[in-house]
Amino acid sequence: MPDTLTFKPDPMINNIETGSGRKPYRPQPAPPTRKQLTGWTVEQVGPEKWRVFRNSTTQGKQAIIDYPTPEGAQSFADGCNGEHKNPTKMSASSLRNKAKEYLTDEEKADLAALESGEGI
Repeated sequence: MPDTLTFKPDPMINNIETGSGRKPYRPQPAPPTRKQLTGWTVEQVGPEKWRVFRNSTTQGKQAIIDYPTPEGAQSFADGCNGEHKNPTKMSASSLRNKAKEYLTDEEKADLAALESGEGI
């Protein structure tokens, strides 16, 4: 055994990235509005992976969720597309909380009926 110890620097030590707090914070863009959405599509991205994408005019194609089967992914996309084309009615509490200037005529009628004591 040699009496002297020699230091050999590890060549991989220079490849380590340190987490630095110096990168500026950039907030994520707001999600697209209902008018900007064009629909949901399904694509196969792996041997057993199907991905549902949300398409919008402003932000392009965005990955939403992965599924192991094409049927599950297509079912999710169909549900999103159906809800987009024919949205469900708002609940009574959300109708009361929504700003009055943004209510549609149908929602105004529902709110008037609620305030007169009909429904829940």
